Amino acid sequence: MNLGKAALTSFLTGFGPGVGDLRLKAVQMSLSGTVALPTHMLHARISATVDDSGEIVIADLSKALTFIKALPQDAMITLWQPKKGQLRLISGNTQLKLPTTDYVRSYKSVEKASTLMNEAKAAHWKSWAGRALTCYGKIDVKQLHQVKTIDKVLGKDKPVEAVFQTAEKLWSLNVGHKGSASMSIGIDMEDCDGPPDRCVTYFGSWLSDVLHTIPSGTVELYTAHDYVAIFRHTEKDHLLLVMDKRGE
Repeated sequence: MNLGKAALTSFLTGFGPGVGDLRLKAVQMSLSGTVALPTHMLHARISATVDDSGEIVIADLSKALTFIKALPQDAMITLWQPKKGQLRLISGNTQLKLPTTDYVRSYKSVEKASTLMNEAKAAHWKSWAGRALTCYGKIDVKQLHQVKTIDKVLGKDKPVEAVFQTAEKLWSLNVGHKGSASMSIGIDMEDCDGPPDRCVTYFGSWLSDVLHTIPSGTVELYTAHDYVAIFRHTEKDHLLLVMDKRGE
């Protein structure tokens, strides 16, 4: 399987915080991956030149990324891994070998998450894990990327209160602890639908990091009061589910 440096770097760094390994699938001119962690679930797919379909296990994502980033900007990289064998990342006369593993931490809950994802898809995203998703809106991803500025101003590890307001067509993110510095960002929505009352959900500090992984374009937001938030890309095979937490 072959990819350019920029595309491969963007893909491998796009699974959010806490991901130290990956189990990928190379098939039909594409490379895809899914992770399921306590903070979020994310599925992504990109186009790639695939000679032989199969599975690719990156046991040490940090080492792989360090190797890739050290290559020239115009480098092409081949990922080759025989079944149960070590992974080779090859660029010209330079290569990195990584041992394989049967235990991929970021993948251990993917089977259950994929079942839930398929059930939600069959239900036209009206529910998740048996609970109704009562709030819906379309969002320009550029607005979601604004959230990254919060870390620069307030620092990391700040709780997030997300408020879905149907009448105002607004998804508001209020960040920070009570009695300390805080920020609010209002995100406009289109085709908004939901209950008349505000729907409030609390997320951990990981929200800004995972939202920044969404590619440019438009996403559909599905959520509910005190529940998860799902972002389904309308143009690309990209799905992000962010787990909620108790309010602070």
